[in-house]
Amino acid sequence: MQRLVLRLLLSTTVLLLVAGGAAAQPVGVSSPPWMKLHDVHTTAAGPALTRFVDQDLFLARDGTLISLTVAADLVNGGGFTSTEIAGIASPDALASLGAVLFESRIGKLAGSCTTQLMPLGSSFSIGISWYGSGSRSGQSSHFTITNEGSAAGTCSPQELAVLFALEAIQTSVIADPGSSITSSPCERDSQCPNPLVCCAPCGVPLPAPCPKVCSRPGQAGKCPLVP
Repeated sequence: MQRLVLRLLLSTTVLLLVAGGAAAQPVGVSSPPWMKLHDVHTTAAGPALTRFVDQDLFLARDGTLISLTVAADLVNGGGFTSTEIAGIASPDALASLGAVLFESRIGKLAGSCTTQLMPLGSSFSIGISWYGSGSRSGQSSHFTITNEGSAAGTCSPQELAVLFALEAIQTSVIADPGSSITSSPCERDSQCPNPLVCCAPCGVPLPAPCPKVCSRPGQAGKCPLVP
């Protein structure tokens, strides 16, 4: 019951952040919705729960991408960290996603399916929505990938391909130096959405105050060197 209440509270918090923060982002007349993803998962390592993540991702047809994530390290503590990513996906990345959506027949995908994407003992529910081939089509579809409850059947390669394509387009936006990444203070990488790392933006040794924040990784996936 406590986990259910926590999940509901965090989902409400993220939705409020989307409603309040989106106005400051580059969403305009050329940005009709294309895709949305809502991912809530708890990672396990053996009998222990190690990490909680609640993420909302919005992608417009012009490539505008906004992601809001709340994450927590359930082993070491440190509280929840919120991270916002905002940027524009490249034409090549959008074309790759479009090809996957076409091949998967995205308009026909619906309901819930089950698969194992995470270590044994973990739980996840990933909802994916598609808002048609154009702003006036009125067509949409929604499906959920999960390992909870009694899903209708095993996830198809098409459903998983859409998920992986959305993850790839977010990774490409994160890698773009022109994208904006902001977060509340963090203590560990596990409080940041993948593949971000928890780093001090003002270098080492740390001047005071200089709280660590979720940042774009440097070489070898580590904190970037700051002069």
